[in-house]
Amino acid sequence: MQAVRIKDIYAGKPDAKDEVNTEGYDKFIESFVIPDNFNIDDLLQGNYCFITGYKGTGKTALLYYLDNSLKKIDSSTCSSFIFFKDDYTDMQRKDMDRLSKRLVSSISFGNDVVLDGQDFEYIWRWLFYQRIWEDNSEYGGNLFIQDDNWNKFDRIISRITTKSGKGKLLIPKHMKFSIPFSNTTNGVTVSPELDLSFSSARSFDTKEYRAFTSIIDELDHIFPNLIRSDIPYYIFVDELEAYYGELSVFKRDLKIIRDLIFTVKKLNTFITKYFQTKTKIICSVRLEILNAINRFIISKELNKVTSGFEVPLVWDYANTNSFEHPILKILLKRIDIAEQAFGNKLTYKELIRKWFPESVNHIDPANYILNNSWFKPRDIVRLISSAKSGIHSSDTAFKQATFEVLRKKYSLDSWNEVKEEMRALYTSEEIEDIISCIKGFKSIFSFSEIKYRVERYFSRTILGEKLEVVLRDLYRLGIIGNYMRSPKSYRWQHKGDQDLIISDEWSMMIHMALQNGISTRSYKTIDNRPQIDEIYQVTVIRIVPNYIIVRFQNNGSIFKGVINISNLSKEYVDDIYSFTTVGAKHNAKILYFSEEYQNWNMSLII
Repeated sequence: MQAVRIKDIYAGKPDAKDEVNTEGYDKFIESFVIPDNFNIDDLLQGNYCFITGYKGTGKTALLYYLDNSLKKIDSSTCSSFIFFKDDYTDMQRKDMDRLSKRLVSSISFGNDVVLDGQDFEYIWRWLFYQRIWEDNSEYGGNLFIQDDNWNKFDRIISRITTKSGKGKLLIPKHMKFSIPFSNTTNGVTVSPELDLSFSSARSFDTKEYRAFTSIIDELDHIFPNLIRSDIPYYIFVDELEAYYGELSVFKRDLKIIRDLIFTVKKLNTFITKYFQTKTKIICSVRLEILNAINRFIISKELNKVTSGFEVPLVWDYANTNSFEHPILKILLKRIDIAEQAFGNKLTYKELIRKWFPESVNHIDPANYILNNSWFKPRDIVRLISSAKSGIHSSDTAFKQATFEVLRKKYSLDSWNEVKEEMRALYTSEEIEDIISCIKGFKSIFSFSEIKYRVERYFSRTILGEKLEVVLRDLYRLGIIGNYMRSPKSYRWQHKGDQDLIISDEWSMMIHMALQNGISTRSYKTIDNRPQIDEIYQVTVIRIVPNYIIVRFQNNGSIFKGVINISNLSKEYVDDIYSFTTVGAKHNAKILYFSEEYQNWNMSLII
């Protein structure tokens, strides 16, 4: 058997679209894992049309997987991807071919397009009709029967012209369209060209906008009468993003996304009722965007639409301490792919035994990895990528030292991820204030402690104005959880525990994966407690397999430390019992404090 190294494991990319574009479609599909509780049939055969989940749960990846599955069932399937506010102007034709001739569009709204306070469903229906019209053209006119209804649909949609480029659906500042009518005097049909401006909200009161909506009403009337061919046709809508920057633009984008969701539901109702061939629009929706819509704008009872037609993408399972957890199956599958590429065939148990230590910081490795995750596929991508970029990338297994080295990068990358999620709720300045407040603070704290810190240092920030609201957002985003020391209990959003508890019984805790990145301190605040990276003289009090237990003093107080065998020497230590003895003294450096076992993890200074 050839030795497979960590650097040989396929990591992929945090974003599935980037992964497919750069790594190729085959690797993506080969390493894909779908949660057991996710019902694909509801999407492909039922009335469901929304995939909901938090950022990083794999919504985009699932759309690509659905696309691949549909093409396996019927190779003639036409799939069309629409990415909201993305830019595909530089995509070359060869890239389209490499992506299995997938039809790709993006929809862009410039910041100079106001459309403030208006209903965007007309505009969305126009964009979808335009996408359907273009897809039919790209597919040689074979998606719909070319009868009188289609010809009329074609003529009407052709009346509207924009500067949209290939593969891009653009809402420009100005739109030109024509309205044909017959001259009552001579019977001649004329088509005067109208110019509709989207740069001013007042334009929606003009005759041009009313003429535009009449065209869409006409298309609404014709669309159900179109006859589909036998070719399956699916439109996938993804990347519904809105970032809290300029407030007017942010609210506009939320309204656009809200009405997009209503439009997807309405068109799917048409499709289900009138089209016999497999046809559907499937849309992924970030839960944090839905939360932002409910908070900042009139939602128009959006939750009724999504909750009745959604298939949630969640990875919350009871067996959280086992390699049977679906998130860890992603990791094992990618390791197995690397082993097979080297001609090695290992069973499931052999993979675990070969690639993972018996414990990591006294914790079962499966439990340790899951405790440092949010039960998202993107966590595994980040874990593998962090390990591959570290000094232990040539290791043939994930060892204690491997996890210790990757902790910092994994934590910083995790912060970048959660900050992206925060952008749907807070401005960049507010995000920096929130992070500054908890940076260097305790890893576990009470509400009164964080309130005192805010009143002392951050009273003029969003924290001073809406502390409880911010804390509840941080809980929902997975930045903090609830913690009860006795009996030791945890509550996390990603484990299905809804809503933060603010009480005297429950403290709050920074997620384990984030603590290293912002240098949080242990929950105890005694001034004489040791500090990370400080060096102490330690005395060995006990030796156990793979660990030595030590004690040391700091300002007159006695503390207990643990040193893993991997941190005893730069060289490999085969027999820990011959390396040192009870009563021996060494110099050791503090690595971190284990909240789980209430002791200090250390390394010897050689």
